[in-house]
Amino acid sequence: MNIFVGNLPATATAEGLRRLFAGYGTTINAIIMRDTDSGQPLGYGHVYVVPEKAAHEAILKLHHARLDGSLLSVRECVYRTRHDRRMKNIAWKGIERRAEASRRFIDLKQSAPAPIQQRAG
Repeated sequence: MNIFVGNLPATATAEGLRRLFAGYGTTINAIIMRDTDSGQPLGYGHVYVVPEKAAHEAILKLHHARLDGSLLSVRECVYRTRHDRRMKNIAWKGIERRAEASRRFIDLKQSAPAPIQQRAG
């Protein structure tokens, strides 16, 4: 079973995740997701644990466990179809997320540079 592990500290490693889940079944794979440009960790990862009974036990025991001072968020990774993702976003349809005062409008007349005047020669 694929397990999502969130709120990982920046110092967490894939080997550390393997050790954390070592007491619960067999850990097939452990990865920490990283930014493609900077290589910095994104704060979450995935651990694949078998059998499913051991994976469920790991989720129950390790949810809100501490790793390097951070409370982990551990749950089963559920892949949603494109339709499910789209249905989740319908709630925002027609609703403004930001307050009108927080928007910044650029006045092009004020931001444009003054025209260069040529001297008569």
